[in-house]
Amino acid sequence: MKEQSIYQKQWLSLAIILLLAVAINTVVIYYSFADYAGSSLILISNGLLILSLLTLHWFGQSLLRKAESKTASLLLENQPSPKIFPLLSSVIQRHHDSLQQDINKIKSLNSELEHKALQDNLTCLQNRSAFRKHLTEFLQQENQSEQACLCLIRSTELTSINHQRGRVAGDQYLQAIAEIVQYVGHRFSTEYIYRLSSSDYAILIKNITLSIAPILGKELKQLFDNFQLQMSMDSAAYTGITFLRPGQLPEQALSRADLALAKAQTSVVNGWYVQELDADDAFQGESHWRQAIQFIIESRNVTFNGQAIQPLNMAVNNYIQIIPRFIGQKQQPLPTETVYAMAMRHGIMSKLEELVVENMLQQHKLHSENIARWGLNLSVNALFNSSFMIWLERILLREQEIAPNLVFEIDEEILDCHLAASIRMFEMLRRVGSRSCISKFGRGMGSFRLYRELRPDYIKLDSALIDTIERDSASQQFIRMIVEISHRMGCVVIAEGVENMSQRETLERMYIDGIQGQLVSKVIQL
Repeated sequence: MKEQSIYQKQWLSLAIILLLAVAINTVVIYYSFADYAGSSLILISNGLLILSLLTLHWFGQSLLRKAESKTASLLLENQPSPKIFPLLSSVIQRHHDSLQQDINKIKSLNSELEHKALQDNLTCLQNRSAFRKHLTEFLQQENQSEQACLCLIRSTELTSINHQRGRVAGDQYLQAIAEIVQYVGHRFSTEYIYRLSSSDYAILIKNITLSIAPILGKELKQLFDNFQLQMSMDSAAYTGITFLRPGQLPEQALSRADLALAKAQTSVVNGWYVQELDADDAFQGESHWRQAIQFIIESRNVTFNGQAIQPLNMAVNNYIQIIPRFIGQKQQPLPTETVYAMAMRHGIMSKLEELVVENMLQQHKLHSENIARWGLNLSVNALFNSSFMIWLERILLREQEIAPNLVFEIDEEILDCHLAASIRMFEMLRRVGSRSCISKFGRGMGSFRLYRELRPDYIKLDSALIDTIERDSASQQFIRMIVEISHRMGCVVIAEGVENMSQRETLERMYIDGIQGQLVSKVIQL
């Protein structure tokens, strides 16, 4: 009886150990999943459970061996029939098999819990923990020649949809974006597809060449454009792309991809951007960039470059494209695209654009002997931010001598996606006497609808039309139609991106009013 009591106590202790291990493991996995924690917690908890299972198995085997030995001893003392030994052996084996089955079930349950811990509950994509694990594994591998592509996607309309249509619609929107991301990932033969946070997704594609990036970006944009049109949204999602090689630090790779994403958000709607190399100050962190931009605003460290537009007839006279340059604390020039991207990211784009406009007005006064028109490109923020539009109208009304010599340019795709706001902007510019321009014009027949609604003073033909103009008869016909309609409406037509004499001669024959590009005019400091 004493031996039996000892055995019972040992089995009870083992059962308690196992239950505690399972409970601890389940709790850790739950909170790891809920908080998007790293995989280290999951691995620790899994290790604890497996260790407990191994301990249980070892003790179980030990107890069975003791039971077998004790039983054999008792049986020998009592001299039972020889037939009883196979029977006892069979009973012991059944108990052993039952114990092994229990262990296998627990291992299977643990494997299922681990899988769920690495999966996003809403989209069923892999989650942030899985992403960090796979990214680290790739960057730490020994094959230094392998290259991978990292693609970050940010959905942009979640807050708006949650507010206007409810959280159910918001979840449906996220699931739809996930389906697009997953579709494209599978098109490029990768299973490494993740949801990183409420609005961010990632695709990791291994064994890839640099040439794949534009294909990937264009395909995602096309699908996002279609989805945006279908759902009547201002945008759908933006894409940042970079390349990885083993030996890089994860933080470095992620910073580069995030920078690409930030730049994409300042370009066309649902745009994409490839950051191939490490940019200057790219890895300083977002706090660094916030401080750098605050310094620019407070110190008013903005200068300007200019590129003159060469007139081909009297309709274009002294038109200069103005390009802002931002100076950092160490008096070093900062990349304009990055400054705009990070200003947009931190919600201080309006302050930055106000500074640019104010400094441009001051610079124009210093060049009072030059009556040239200065053209400045405005961001999508200028359309969205009603306070900026009010501020711009007020300052242009105050500067009535300069306002007629200013041309405000906005890309066609931005205007087309925000038509109501675009109409208000163009009407305001007419009220104050300034000029308006649609840049990157002519991407499709929809351009004429936009033209009719906005009635711009200038249009700048998209450089993609110019690239093939010497050999593409369809492009020539399309441009001729644009020129004819524009001239009837009193609108000046300028061709951007003119790079060779053949393009220039072709455009001259088509009665283009002016041309812009490195062939005809270099960028100079004003």
